[in-house]
Amino acid sequence: MSRPKSTSHVSPLCNYQSAVDFVKKIQADSKALADQIDVPVEYVVGLAAEESQYGSGRIANTYKNYFSMHAPAPFQNGAVPSLNNPKVKVATYDSFLKCGQSFVERFGDNVRGIKDPTEFAKALVKVRFNTGDSKTGGRDDFVPYLVQIIKNVKVRMTCN
Repeated sequence: MSRPKSTSHVSPLCNYQSAVDFVKKIQADSKALADQIDVPVEYVVGLAAEESQYGSGRIANTYKNYFSMHAPAPFQNGAVPSLNNPKVKVATYDSFLKCGQSFVERFGDNVRGIKDPTEFAKALVKVRFNTGDSKTGGRDDFVPYLVQIIKNVKVRMTCN
């Protein structure tokens, strides 16, 4: 008699080790931030992943700015000019958590209690966290793009 095949499945999303490592690295701090604004933790992790290219972006690596916060911003320790527009100042931070606290301070009330990822992303566009328009410095497909990253992050949170 043959045994049934295992139904356990490891998602291909777990194969992107650098993305999984980033998610695991910020998950605890993201949970604390998410609890403050009553949103699922994957929303905070997903937004940080989207804004920082899973922690590999220059602003995240060099300035610990994982949410693309412009200066002046709460909890910043400095500011530097943006490469694309020197008139725009980018906030610098001591840590992921300080940057996340800055996001919560500035945008938390606008997303507080939102449990739907599409509504979360739309609320961020509404308050111009991202304009949703490349002509004004945003991303044209910001809402569906962020929603997909949130879904991916939720899976990556379960990877070994």
